[in-house]
Amino acid sequence: MKHLLAAAAVLAIASAASAADWLRYDNARYAYSIEVPPGFGPVEEAQNGDGGVTRSAGGNAELAVWGSMIIDDDFRTEVASRIAGDMNNGWDITYDVRRETAASWSGTRNGRILYSRALSGCDGTTAFFRLEMDASAKEAYDPVVTRLVKTFTRPGC
Repeated sequence: MKHLLAAAAVLAIASAASAADWLRYDNARYAYSIEVPPGFGPVEEAQNGDGGVTRSAGGNAELAVWGSMIIDDDFRTEVASRIAGDMNNGWDITYDVRRETAASWSGTRNGRILYSRALSGCDGTTAFFRLEMDASAKEAYDPVVTRLVKTFTRPGC
């Protein structure tokens, strides 16, 4: 029975990737936006307005979105520091693409997958999203990740 429920949840996420009922989250403080997949709750924004977190209805995935000032020298150094932090936390980074104004990386740890993306701002800021999910749901979440990447923007930069 447990496997049937998990399979149903995976199928629901897979079909959600093409659904029209994604919710849009706009962050005024750091000027970024992203669409949140169906089956996830609203983004619970932090009091400081940096961003927030939402979870899938089944609890097998978490989406975090946030903005920050660049702490290190520049965008590339900031991204390298974040990736190094993930590696120090035990993530096996298996995908890493860095460009002048955007970067993406993903990896695995203890039956989980992470996918992170960073966008450089035009004002010394960076916006991030991070999706963590059960590895068993990877195929169902592939189209979700594609849409998250497509809808993650920094208008005006």
